[in-house]
Amino acid sequence: MKYLKCIFPLLSFVLASQSFAETVFISGVKHSVTEYSYSSDTRRIAEIEVLGDGAQEISFDITAVVSGLGRLKPDVVCRDSYGGEHCYTRNHPRIFDFVYDVALTASCVGRDGSRTAIGADRDNKNIYTNVPITDFRNDVVLTIDNGSIAADQCETLIVDIQGDLEAINDVNLKVFTYERF
Repeated sequence: MKYLKCIFPLLSFVLASQSFAETVFISGVKHSVTEYSYSSDTRRIAEIEVLGDGAQEISFDITAVVSGLGRLKPDVVCRDSYGGEHCYTRNHPRIFDFVYDVALTASCVGRDGSRTAIGADRDNKNIYTNVPITDFRNDVVLTIDNGSIAADQCETLIVDIQGDLEAINDVNLKVFTYERF
């Protein structure tokens, strides 16, 4: 009975240790992107060179916090008259359609020029209300977790952020590139 008291905890630890097994990262690089190959009011494109792609599977964790100014869509009124539909915008809208929509896509360009999708995410803070909107500032958090690509297919990672909004003010973009063991 004394041996059973000692063996039971040891046996339960050995059997449970496999359930704690996780992926081990054998190498990886974390990028904080501050410069973009293309930048406009509503779009940012980052190109990140991927080094050491030597026939292993590469995984990506990408997070972007996009801050900016949303916009109001005009209050469009359409009416049938004189045999056709006529649409116009009001100077003093009754309905406020606030738009703040941002999409994140990531893809890899291989040595041969082929493009492979890694992942995509999209979020919005759209509001449709009859209450006037005075603060147009907003932000969204976009993530692509564990996006992976087969061996020897990624020379350049392209991260594209585009929005249906007035302007992107700031992007906090973090890219973690790693290979799994």
